[in-house]
Amino acid sequence: MRARARSDDLAGPAPAPRRRAWAARPTRRLVASALALLLAGACASAPPVSPTGFDFFAVADPDDAPWYEKIEDWQQRMRFEERQPLRSQPASRFAERYKRLDGKLGAFVAKGRARLASQIAVWAREEGRRHYRVDVDQTLEGDHWPTYRELAERNGDDCDGLDLIAYHLLVAFGFPREQLFRAVVNRDVDRKNHMVTLWFEDPKDPWVFDATGALTRKLRRFSQTTGWTPTAVFNEREQFSVVGSGFLESARAHP
Repeated sequence: MRARARSDDLAGPAPAPRRRAWAARPTRRLVASALALLLAGACASAPPVSPTGFDFFAVADPDDAPWYEKIEDWQQRMRFEERQPLRSQPASRFAERYKRLDGKLGAFVAKGRARLASQIAVWAREEGRRHYRVDVDQTLEGDHWPTYRELAERNGDDCDGLDLIAYHLLVAFGFPREQLFRAVVNRDVDRKNHMVTLWFEDPKDPWVFDATGALTRKLRRFSQTTGWTPTAVFNEREQFSVVGSGFLESARAHP
């Protein structure tokens, strides 16, 4: 449009004085800059797209979330028997003096956690097979979700207890607690419920640990699984509802 307007001016009888054209340039530049800032702001405010199609951390409504009271009861019992928290590692003088190594150290830690997470998933699966116990009462009211101490005393449980194997190991090995959650998932084909542990290394696409292998038999990201819908995400102190329509059809066709 600007080029066309300029050629129209050239074709007119009397072009504007140079002084006026020069004076108009800052105004045009200001308008263009303001427009660019507005567009940039609009792009920056757009929410990131989740590869799973789910928002795992929607606010849980006590009147609408079927698992709310069940999760709250488990949280209270876990907090009551909570052991001493893991000791945080003090800042290293070495890291302060040689900051150029921070990136390398961070990458090394990330790779080490990935290897350890895979080992934890395998070990939890093996022990889950050995210590699986069927709960007779599978109703929402009658199915008891054990704490870690109760699981150890009983020497076994079904998925809502064995899931604590991976969860406890991840905490014990120092994985960031704010990234670790348990999750109730629902099988799409028959609406059966199941329990897994999620490690939110990626806030939008967590790793899935499944002690019984109903959802996955190896460590996978949730976007790599099909046929299951998460309904609740929680730990000892927080619980969330999961909202979203799930995966796109193309993602389901190519898991």
